[in-house]
Amino acid sequence: MSAASCPVNTTIADLEAILKSGRLTHPRARRITEEILELLQDTAWGRAGDQHIDTITSLAEELISTAGYGEESQKLGSDINNTLAEYKEVFASHVKTGNCVSGECVMLMPAPCQMTCPSGIDIPSYLSLIGHGKDEEAIEVIRKDNPFPWICGLICTRPCEIMCVRARIDTPVSIKFLKAFAAEKALSEWRYVNPPKAPDKNQKVCVIGAGPAGMTAAYYLALKGYGVSVFEALPMAGGMMMVGIPRYRLPREIIDREVAMIEELGVEFRYNTSFGKDITFESLSNEGFDAFYFAIGAHHSWQLGVPGE
Repeated sequence: MSAASCPVNTTIADLEAILKSGRLTHPRARRITEEILELLQDTAWGRAGDQHIDTITSLAEELISTAGYGEESQKLGSDINNTLAEYKEVFASHVKTGNCVSGECVMLMPAPCQMTCPSGIDIPSYLSLIGHGKDEEAIEVIRKDNPFPWICGLICTRPCEIMCVRARIDTPVSIKFLKAFAAEKALSEWRYVNPPKAPDKNQKVCVIGAGPAGMTAAYYLALKGYGVSVFEALPMAGGMMMVGIPRYRLPREIIDREVAMIEELGVEFRYNTSFGKDITFESLSNEGFDAFYFAIGAHHSWQLGVPGE
């Protein structure tokens, strides 16, 4: 299989060819294969549910385990399960995110703007919601993939706008600033709220670093029900967003407000705490943390190459 091809689409084509060829002679084996094909077509057309992949696996196991269906059926079942195992994340992505990155499943092909977004945000959906005045719902869509819509709406390099289809007609949609507009409007009207948290898992995660990566990890872990503590050497959260970007581009109060949304989820921030100096792996282990995520960044200043620097 080509690295650029979609395993879902390829498997569908293979099953259609096998059914058409008549190589499956047992009626029950043919019916099982037809059922698998229908489930895969659901997956390729955005109709799949959480149980689709498990059901395909079960049906393939029946083809493998029933000797009376013939060797061709057993080989087919084995091939299907091997494909599911090898491309597990691709199949899961089709079901959970409704995206086919290769673009072969045409109903699931992301828009060009979404394809170029580093976070993979569903840009067409949130722009449509903003257009209908549903700013808080637009924020919900953005925060599925990026917990900082207001910050990102001010400092993003907006590769999405380079690929905007509207640019072929006149000018691209102002995707970046619409994101900031919706976040500011929702916050000012007290409609910027956190999603509901999953039940408490009674497990603690330690995050080292309160920069973009550390806070993003803290946000999604908290939503999944983990207790999260973030340790930061600086006296404030934000990392390079706070100390590396000028205030005229990113006002500090905006960072503080988005950090406050993460704190509302129960995330604990401990500032002026340097790993290896104020805390160690042993001391954190003794506090009962079950997992650790290091997001210390790669701070290194650029030299200008001028005398006296």
